[in-house]
Amino acid sequence: MSCKAFRLAVVLLGAAGLLSGPARAAARLEAQAAGVSAHVLDNGFKIILLPVANAATARVELLVKVGSKQEGYGETGMAHLLEHMLFKGAGRHADLKSALNALGATWNGTTTAERTNFFATVRADPAKVDALIRLEADRFLRPNFAPADLASEMTVVRNELERRDSDPDSLVTRALRRQSYFWHGYGRPTIGARSDIEGAPFAALQAFQRRYYRPDNALLVVSGQIDAARVLALAEAEFGHAARPADPLPGNWTREEARPQTNRSELFGDAGKVIAASAWKLPGGKLRQTLAIDLASPALCAAAWGKLRREAVEVPQAALGMTCHVDAWPDYSLFVARASAGEQADADGLMRRMHGQLERVVRSGLGEAQLERARSKALAALARLGQSHEALAAQLAEAEVAGDWRLFFRRREILAELTLDEVNTALRTWLIDINRSDVLLRQCDGRKLPPSPPAPALAELAGRDWPAIAVSGAALPASFDELAEQVVSLPLPDAGQAALLARQTRGNQAWLSIANDYGNLPALTGRRDACALAGSLLAQGGGGLGRNQFERRLEALQARWTLGLGGLSLEAPRANIEAALDLLLDAWKSPLLPAAEFESQKRARLAQLRAAQKDPVQLAANAVARRFDNYPAGHPYQTRSLAQAVDAVEKVEMDDVRACLADFGGRSQIRLAMVGDFSEADVAATWARLRELPAASQPYQRIGEAAPPPTVDRTPLEFVAVERPNAEVRGLALLPISPDAADYPALKIAVSLLGGGSDSRIRQRLRERAGLAYTAGATLSGGDFGPRSRLAVSSSVASVQAAAALALLQEEVAQALAEGFTAAEVERAQAAWQEARARSLASEGALVGQLLQGMQSGRDFAWQAEFDRRIAALTAAEVTAALRRHLAPAALVWSVARGE
Repeated sequence: MSCKAFRLAVVLLGAAGLLSGPARAAARLEAQAAGVSAHVLDNGFKIILLPVANAATARVELLVKVGSKQEGYGETGMAHLLEHMLFKGAGRHADLKSALNALGATWNGTTTAERTNFFATVRADPAKVDALIRLEADRFLRPNFAPADLASEMTVVRNELERRDSDPDSLVTRALRRQSYFWHGYGRPTIGARSDIEGAPFAALQAFQRRYYRPDNALLVVSGQIDAARVLALAEAEFGHAARPADPLPGNWTREEARPQTNRSELFGDAGKVIAASAWKLPGGKLRQTLAIDLASPALCAAAWGKLRREAVEVPQAALGMTCHVDAWPDYSLFVARASAGEQADADGLMRRMHGQLERVVRSGLGEAQLERARSKALAALARLGQSHEALAAQLAEAEVAGDWRLFFRRREILAELTLDEVNTALRTWLIDINRSDVLLRQCDGRKLPPSPPAPALAELAGRDWPAIAVSGAALPASFDELAEQVVSLPLPDAGQAALLARQTRGNQAWLSIANDYGNLPALTGRRDACALAGSLLAQGGGGLGRNQFERRLEALQARWTLGLGGLSLEAPRANIEAALDLLLDAWKSPLLPAAEFESQKRARLAQLRAAQKDPVQLAANAVARRFDNYPAGHPYQTRSLAQAVDAVEKVEMDDVRACLADFGGRSQIRLAMVGDFSEADVAATWARLRELPAASQPYQRIGEAAPPPTVDRTPLEFVAVERPNAEVRGLALLPISPDAADYPALKIAVSLLGGGSDSRIRQRLRERAGLAYTAGATLSGGDFGPRSRLAVSSSVASVQAAAALALLQEEVAQALAEGFTAAEVERAQAAWQEARARSLASEGALVGQLLQGMQSGRDFAWQAEFDRRIAALTAAEVTAALRRHLAPAALVWSVARGE
């Protein structure tokens, strides 16, 4: 650290009252349960540990209990802005993002109404875990951000606000919250007011940090394959010297009056659709009544079986979609229902229909079967958390913010205990018209809303324990070479191939995917939309079962699945795989094909396309893509205009869907991938089931990708919309190269250095130095079946900064071509690549998809391992030469989608 940086750190620490004091005593064990332990230092700092044997990764989260709820006048958005600032330099680190990248970490920070957190996941290496803990201690105790950082980051946060201002769903959500809370901080969006983002002085940000970033208001959550004693000792050493300020924490006493009322606001925008949304205020998220309504939500709005969804969506010409859920927060919660329809729909009628249907459902109440189905899904979802220590640690941290991390386990118990009478009583108590906000003050008839009951005492949690929830499995392969050795490839009789990865997975989960490669160019020409609808209708039930029954049986088997013309995917406990597969194959053989669902999906697709015709971002993307289109009309890969797509979907009839199923709905060329506790005999048995499917009437022949057109119109494109504060600036080129080409690895690294991460040139220039962009970067996607790779450069900025962003992007591309890359840059990118590849091995569920892709393209795990070795051997000269060879002659088409 430079002397200047050290002085700034001391100033900040002194101002915050966190300068190191005398050595502190060892952490005190506060509580332990279900394999989790919580420890508290003398200064109030808490450490929660969740060790998981044989986990492939470790996760470290620093959480501070401050969010938008605590912000005062002129401070809106300050918690979120401070989150951004705390990714600058700190203590031993000149740049925290670069330090995290150097560790190969997957990292982020988030801010909610209640808390701010910073979290990172690394491979399970004790040295990396130590480094993360020291980094978070520096972030918390020794931040180095300066006024210049605020000037730069403020514009980035403002751009994030403008992105949300361009999203109609975000606008509706924020309006609902404002209508629901008169005084409480939950009514303020976390992103803050533009005036506060732009005008908050640096001193105010420092004061906000001093007020809330203190050891008695923060905690560290460490999970995964960790040495708990080592982690605890290091956390004591790093955080134990922080002094607890003499002043008490600011209080939290603002409450809403239980006043009977209905609030309404109306928004106007050219969004291409109408939305009706309502919110009913509930007690805090840890109370039984709120948990009861949360449990009931799927029974009301689940796509296949919810009572509201059936009445609102399945009625012709009603809503295109309807959802409901509970936003559960510690002080209050909201039950939110939302319906959408095409732009010509009657918005008032849509709102009345939604309210009327909800009132009828609440009056009649849920049935026992519906409740048990919802309970089964909720408990299964909680049980699945045990397979991911990262997800489980995040849930424990949120429970701690609500009062105590053990509330997570108590919530599971309450969900299992709730009776049908409790659930229906909660629905009738809270989902009433005098407790609603719509996005009209109505005169009430004297009824009153009951006050929120007091929060439950947490004493009942003391001394409790629960069975461990985190589950272990066999150690994951450490490399693609090791994976390649473990995969068994098996030819399938007739036409097909299989790949088996037999292993003991976490929680004994299993994955099975079947790719059904179907059709040929003549047979598929002009049938894209009909066959797309046919594929989606396959998932609507079959084998004598309606969609509701079909999904219910799969839910009982704890299955997650997809089904379409291109095959199926299935994840379930190993013991349930065969039964779930039989259900899916029965639906494949004899699909239900409900005509009403066909009409609903067709309307939804048309509404989506018509909305895109008014979105400058989608218009620009479509126009650029058509510049590169060199496929004949009707070709499956042809890029159509949005108007052509609308016309094509309008012409699709149910007979066209049936014709697609008749031609392609049977078994064609099969690729079968299985991951889990399977044997070769299980593969043979699965193939025997698949052979019972009728053969497709049309033969399969792969459709190759054409090389990009030799000449392309490079004239820049611009699309403008009224009242759109955010702009998207993009450049697109199609390159005649495939991932199998000799210099593709070098080109991949070159694009990564140009715009692939937070250390890339584009990101550093537009976000970190210029402060223009919320997102900025470049990507390279290789073609699957031909030399047609996609290079995209993009940035999201304020509309008034679109021209400046375009100039900077073009300048960075030109500079990379002119100057090339240094050896240090290439070495950094190679290290980041290897870390990312190693992390990719940690997801068991992703392996089945990689097996399928490898069988199709030939790029199997052995190919991946060789690709990594080619990446590791690259020189700066090779990387620079590849970029010049492929990007310099390419047609890079720029587009701007902005507001006036």
